[in-house]
Amino acid sequence: MRSIGRLAAASVVPLLLLTGCGRGPGKPPGDPLLDAIRAEEREGDLSYAESQGRHLFVQYCVTCHGDEGKGDGQNASNLSPPPPDMTASKNMQDAAYIKKVIAEGSAGMRRAPLSPPWGRTLSRQQIDDLVAYCQSLGRKRR
Repeated sequence: MRSIGRLAAASVVPLLLLTGCGRGPGKPPGDPLLDAIRAEEREGDLSYAESQGRHLFVQYCVTCHGDEGKGDGQNASNLSPPPPDMTASKNMQDAAYIKKVIAEGSAGMRRAPLSPPWGRTLSRQQIDDLVAYCQSLGRKRR
């Protein structure tokens, strides 16, 4: 009787091993934060840098420049001159120009000092990401 039990166990174990070997490992669970970032990038046709810049734009710039960068933010009516329409400005093609405006503010460009300098608040990477997003605003219109 014992030999029949051993024989049955010896037959079943190899079968179990063979059926499990062909599948390979299952798909690892995804990172919810990374999945959300990728979904946002696909939705807005934004690169990773542009997506990061968009978050910064919402935090620091939307109040004056508006949600879409058209210069129609809630505070725009209080500013003279009003913020530029970033979707139509030819300066949005010049990354060095945008970077200087962000870092030094509009006064650094010898314009009205209404746009604050963010060079001491934002890191270089954050400024680069913000530049990428600002440039993407101009591309959306074309």
